[in-house]
Amino acid sequence: MRVVALFCGMKRARIRFIFNLRNLFLLLMATAVVFLLFLFSRDELQNYEAVDGPLFIANYVETPPAFTGEIKVISWNIKFAEKMDQAISELQSITALQAADVLLLQEMDETAVDDIAQTLGYNHVYFPASVHNQTGRNFGNAILSVWPLTNPKKILLPHENPTNQQTRNAVQATAVIAGQDVQLVSVHTETIWLSDEKRKEQVDALVAAIEPDAEIVIVGGDFNTVSEGEVTAVADRFTEIGMDHVSAGAEPTVIKAGLAITADHVFARGVTLIENGVWLETEASDHFPVWVHLTLDKD
Repeated sequence: MRVVALFCGMKRARIRFIFNLRNLFLLLMATAVVFLLFLFSRDELQNYEAVDGPLFIANYVETPPAFTGEIKVISWNIKFAEKMDQAISELQSITALQAADVLLLQEMDETAVDDIAQTLGYNHVYFPASVHNQTGRNFGNAILSVWPLTNPKKILLPHENPTNQQTRNAVQATAVIAGQDVQLVSVHTETIWLSDEKRKEQVDALVAAIEPDAEIVIVGGDFNTVSEGEVTAVADRFTEIGMDHVSAGAEPTVIKAGLAITADHVFARGVTLIENGVWLETEASDHFPVWVHLTLDKD
């Protein structure tokens, strides 16, 4: 009887295992179907491969402010430019974010860039990298400044995202601050969908595009660095061209699945850091705005 009972118990366990395995298989299949339907229901992605456009420029500052010798720069990935009213409200009401001289923004479309520039009083340069297939809207980087912006350029970054063939870019412009040229760059490199080597090559392309003779340069953006090693590798690459990691210590900039990640950075040369920080209480994006308060050494 014990042998029969043991045999029956083993048979029931085997049946339960097969049943659970079947359920798991069905769940995975259903998930795959939903994912594929999601992919095919989205708008088609379009990359902008021309080096000269599309380009959106507007000037909403009639008279630049008096230069105090110091500037505040904010870098912020405002997720798909979805909550711009909230982002504008935070830039207006949060002391640490108020009165920035320069905004380096990512995941923007031209309407959002123009709205924030008009509302807060900035000049702007914007180059989209693509029409994103999740939103059907332009997706790219912008530079906003209370100072005149000249010489706008688009920096094409190599390699496509293997999941959707999206490309990335950086936006470069020169702010003329009290007669001094300050080279500004807003960048958004690829996520970990791309291999470490290819992501390194995107940073290399960005660094190579920075004018070697430019005395004052400020680069900010979302580098999608996840680990400490990745942060160090990117910082070391900028160190090679004489640029300091001026946002170091202002972290994290993203919290995903309970993990604190420093994905967003600001690098600069020809400046001295006064202080930096991150606004952790934002409701406008999944990234926190990072700010740096600087003096211009050339001055």
